[in-house]
Amino acid sequence: MTPRLDPGPAVLAPPSTPSRRRPEVAEFDIWFLEFSNSYNLNLKRSPPDLSPQKKRSLPYYSELEYYERLKVQYFKGNHLGIHTLFDQRAKDIHGRWVKKPLAALGVTPFPTQLPRATTEPERRQLLRLLRAILDDVGTVSVPSRASVSTSFSHRVSDEPSSPTRRRSKRYSNEWQGSPSPERNRAPPSEIDTEVDPDDERPPSVLSILDRGRVRTDSPVPSRLPSVQPPGDSVRNRGLYELIHSANTSKSTLTSQVFSDHGGDEPPASQETQTTIIASNTETEHAKHPLLSPPRSVAGSDPDSLAPSSSTERALHISFNDYERLQQNSRALSRNGSSIYSDFSYLSEQDITHTATLSPPPISSPASPVRSPREEKARGVPPIAVHTGIQDFEQRLNSVWPLLPLHYDQAPFVVRWEILRISLHCGIQMDNLHLEYDPSWTSQKTLWTKLQALPSFQGKSFPEKSRPEAWAAALNDNFCTADEVVVLTASLTANTSKTGPPFNLRLNPLRLDLPHRLSRRFGSDRFLEVVVPSMGSQALKNFGEHAIESIQRWLINDAHVLLGRVWTSFFIKPSLPKKVSNENTLVPQTKIIHQERIYMFAEDGYDFHRLEAKECCSPKGEVVDKHTKMGRGSLIDWLLQIPNNQEQSVLKLFSRIALGLSRTKPTVILQPEQIRHRKDDIRSPANKVMNDGIARMSRGLAESIKSLMGLKDLPAGFQGRFGSAKGFWILDTTDTSGEIWIETYPSQRKWKCDYIEDDHRTFEVRNSSKELKAANLNLQLLPILEDRAIDTALMKAHVGAFMKDSLQRDLDSQKAAMQDPIQFRLWVYENSPSNRRAEHVKYGEYPFTAGLPTSREDVMSFLVDSGFDPTRLEFLRDMAWKLRKQRCEELLERLNVRVGRSAYAYMVVDFLGVLEEGEVHLGFSSKFTDEQSGFSETFLHGMDVLVARTPAHYPSDIQRVRAVFKPELGALKDVIVFSTRGNIPLADKLSGGDYDGDIAWVCWEPTIVNNFHNAEMPLVPDLFKQGVVRKESQSYSDLLESQDITSEFLTTAFRFNMQQNLLGVCTNYKEKFCYARNSVRDQSAILLSTLISHLVDRAKQGIVFTDRDWAQLRKTLSRFDPSEPRYKKENWDGNGDPTHIIDYVKFSVGRPLIEMELKELNGFLNRHAERFDKDLVGCYHYYEQNQRPLEKRKEDERMGLFKKSTWEVILEQLKKDIDAVAQEWVSSRSEWDVKIANLYDKWQGISPTHKVKSKDVRCLQQEDRASVGVSEWDLLKASFCFKMYYNKYPKFVWYIAGKQLAHLKAVSVSRRTGGWPVLVAPYMYAGSRPDSKYARDLAARAEGRNLFESMYGEEAESLSDEDI
Repeated sequence: MTPRLDPGPAVLAPPSTPSRRRPEVAEFDIWFLEFSNSYNLNLKRSPPDLSPQKKRSLPYYSELEYYERLKVQYFKGNHLGIHTLFDQRAKDIHGRWVKKPLAALGVTPFPTQLPRATTEPERRQLLRLLRAILDDVGTVSVPSRASVSTSFSHRVSDEPSSPTRRRSKRYSNEWQGSPSPERNRAPPSEIDTEVDPDDERPPSVLSILDRGRVRTDSPVPSRLPSVQPPGDSVRNRGLYELIHSANTSKSTLTSQVFSDHGGDEPPASQETQTTIIASNTETEHAKHPLLSPPRSVAGSDPDSLAPSSSTERALHISFNDYERLQQNSRALSRNGSSIYSDFSYLSEQDITHTATLSPPPISSPASPVRSPREEKARGVPPIAVHTGIQDFEQRLNSVWPLLPLHYDQAPFVVRWEILRISLHCGIQMDNLHLEYDPSWTSQKTLWTKLQALPSFQGKSFPEKSRPEAWAAALNDNFCTADEVVVLTASLTANTSKTGPPFNLRLNPLRLDLPHRLSRRFGSDRFLEVVVPSMGSQALKNFGEHAIESIQRWLINDAHVLLGRVWTSFFIKPSLPKKVSNENTLVPQTKIIHQERIYMFAEDGYDFHRLEAKECCSPKGEVVDKHTKMGRGSLIDWLLQIPNNQEQSVLKLFSRIALGLSRTKPTVILQPEQIRHRKDDIRSPANKVMNDGIARMSRGLAESIKSLMGLKDLPAGFQGRFGSAKGFWILDTTDTSGEIWIETYPSQRKWKCDYIEDDHRTFEVRNSSKELKAANLNLQLLPILEDRAIDTALMKAHVGAFMKDSLQRDLDSQKAAMQDPIQFRLWVYENSPSNRRAEHVKYGEYPFTAGLPTSREDVMSFLVDSGFDPTRLEFLRDMAWKLRKQRCEELLERLNVRVGRSAYAYMVVDFLGVLEEGEVHLGFSSKFTDEQSGFSETFLHGMDVLVARTPAHYPSDIQRVRAVFKPELGALKDVIVFSTRGNIPLADKLSGGDYDGDIAWVCWEPTIVNNFHNAEMPLVPDLFKQGVVRKESQSYSDLLESQDITSEFLTTAFRFNMQQNLLGVCTNYKEKFCYARNSVRDQSAILLSTLISHLVDRAKQGIVFTDRDWAQLRKTLSRFDPSEPRYKKENWDGNGDPTHIIDYVKFSVGRPLIEMELKELNGFLNRHAERFDKDLVGCYHYYEQNQRPLEKRKEDERMGLFKKSTWEVILEQLKKDIDAVAQEWVSSRSEWDVKIANLYDKWQGISPTHKVKSKDVRCLQQEDRASVGVSEWDLLKASFCFKMYYNKYPKFVWYIAGKQLAHLKAVSVSRRTGGWPVLVAPYMYAGSRPDSKYARDLAARAEGRNLFESMYGEEAESLSDEDI
């Protein structure tokens, strides 16, 4: 029998009458789950909506005992003592789990390491311990006052007696075989719920502070944190709330990993003066010695003891800051939550009944942990053996790591970074004991501190967050003026059968446009987590039951991460992840489909309660001062659920995406400036002719243009406005100067009251822009061939466009390689469209280590510094790879450039001046096609083709008439469709609308004149045929649910987690039509119709399963068609290609590309070199300060050897550079991680401390060293180039590219007699090559290379033919 531990000394407090606050069941639930998860107990809450009979059918029914019994103790205030005692006893058990191979030192975990179960036997052992503790608590008799007073080392003064009321109590516990047959007692009154059930007299005012202690040589915090309770008045504090006031001083934490303090020497200051005013809860602790924290170990010096922090959760429970986290659960108070919240409550009667249950008084000391046989003898069934699925659910509890307590006071961004680095390096959270330092708000300081720790030695660190993102995360609002910090993470399947089933990875902080929800509630409350799709092979390996558990865990569990409680509220498909396997004979790439789950921080240790009249957190809260709010209130704020219950669950759920669209907020309109139109524009056939589009005043458009910094006024904006989404164009008739906007029913996706400013802010997603020549999409080629009047002529013309565009691009690169100015222009013209946006975003060229981040910026940077793309091999190879990649992409995508075509937003003619079949297209500047000589500002009197991708039906390309209407002249760079006729033209183009859809417009005569329209096909009704079904449950159908938000999200999440067969069906249809060489037979039309349904599957609730797909394929064909030949690298068919795509790829594209790339490669190989003498001059200058090598060897033989200052410096520098270079070779980390770690080490190379010389100090001028151009930086780069230019050329350039570019610019300027111009970063980011200057300079050169003047006789003259 285990002896009862004697309680520690009591602290007497003056009597008072504490205020009482009734604990809530939801508060207990949070405490219960935190307790269970901290030790991997995998306990479940008792489902409140199930009857006792249904509960008995649950697989984990036998373990509901712990929930019910702990709830009783929680409402009696005994939970803190139970937790403390359990933690101490669990550590003893945990110590016996640890194996110590060869008795190696340091193998046994620290005493503070979390005693978490990692196997099912360990979990059962901890549960037996918990049951024993609960049994002892339930059988402890309440001693008399005299016995209580004598059980303490300090005498407790008597208190005046008062009348008491006695209640008959009966303890009911069906697991212990003693159910209570009496069910007819009257319901407790409301006053019963506000008193402690064991009160028989007014509570004594007694405060006890005697927490468990451990020796100071254990790596735990040396002091308790000072935590102030909320509120100013003692009487405002709850009965069950410890009122803690601590006067402490900061001290470092004794840790073998993080501290230099010796194990036996206490920190300088350990004095802690603490006062706790006890409620009768603590009085019960005094009455029940078992619940009182144990005294220190016998024989230990009290002065050598420090408060224990065995786990971050256990320590938190002792203080108000974490009690607030327990109280701020997913259940809000009745007055502060929406009736549509996902929180479930017990009734007040249930709470009272639970609180008043009391165990029969039996005097018994603490019992030891009993064996299953002993438990059976006592009438208690043994712990049920867990099935595999229960073990899996237990593993899910350990996915989210918990940071130690002492980081709670650190800014959120610092906590994020510490956890991110620790996860990447594989560091256990229990090993992090270093106390937070305010200097860690510097990312560089934080990284330096962590890299210096023994635990992180030799570890490869992750990619750094960009400095501007880090700085924004330190702001109170977690944002910059225009962008917000985005938190993203990923979960990848863990193939091991032990440990968490997912590996968590936190991504670097990044900046992006905000969405409406982040603007309203703060971007730091939103976390995007990418997880594998439920249908992915990685999750299928877990088994079907495990996938069910994963879904429940993701959807409805509360996820505790970084001191916050996160819950999921939206899901959408994420970009697939490609994983390459190089360990096979043929490299293989597999695609992992993923989902993006959006989580909301409902609560946190530093969150506060809402005011009684509030249902949502106030706007503008700072990062560390949020108020708690449930996901139900979040959804209710956005979708205003009470007004939209008639909508289907899936459609309403899909509307959450509008609140998550990343947009640019502009003008806040007033209610009187909003014009909600009652009806859409409809055709005689009752078709909506303006689906998704409306107008705005010119005054509003001008204001938006000004806020966005646009140069010209666009014709319209794609955006979001309250519940409306779509495209808004200028009202061409408005001259009032007023600000107004209109919305139509087809735009409004739910009923919105437009009361809050955020619902009246016009959010811009995009705007119309100047049109440019477009490519012909691959999907359009089969339809062009099908609708061609002369099929052979159509193929010939498309092939000619492919050949012309390829030849033009290849010729331009070949010419650019002969002249740096032309090369710079070529790079600019072939850069991706987002390059300028990146420069604007960062205000400079973004750099990664020693070179710009993007390949195009690297080439521009090096050419601007004076390097010749034909001479420098590094630059030549980069240009070659860029061109080869572009050619391969062209062959793969077959995007044939057509000079007289463009992509433009589709809008409608609100004035009604266009007839059916007419369109209007005007340009903001002259649209020029050099190949054909076309140069106009509008189209008039010609036929054009309009199409929208994806295109499937033969009618998805339409031939219409382009006319110019002066009334529509202000609408430039958009194509205006008529509102006349029976069917809107957009609907004919793949079922499009006008909410931002873009049309391909072609006015190339050779294509247009050889095309004739197809009538819209009669599509089959796949619902009547039973091919697809529809899930149409409405939100109002859920109103009977006790937890309506959870039911709503569970229904929507489960549907959206099912596999979407859109991609599978699209690929099958492509192969099917290729095999039949037809896009218009009945089977092709059926497949096209199916695909059109699956496009809107999530919103419309379309049900189409694998079984449905298998059945449909059987009706279409006996065998699945093979892959089209154009998917292969080379032509393997008989004879010449006949299909239009085969013809374009194999007869035109591939032969031309292979010939041109071969010729280009031969041209580039003529001059390429790795060495550049301009880059080693700096090293040679300092090398002269050394003795000649022969002289040094001779002195060494004579015994007269004494190294000079520069010999010592350069020798050590060589060793340091070589160390970094060898790690370049050996590192197997991802590129970004590898280059970031190496660059940090490169920057850390400084002159050796073995010499003390003024010359050395002069090498590191502080102002120049801060930007990387000090003499030491240049010497280091020059020496590195000399050492490794030939062996590891990429290493040299990526590490020291900035300094090498500086050296080159100085050398070239010296030869030309010019001045090397330094440009500020923000000016350089805005620079662009002048095409006219490049042409004029080329003309003046008269065939001579511009570099001839720079290199003298080294340059080769070029003939006119070469140019």
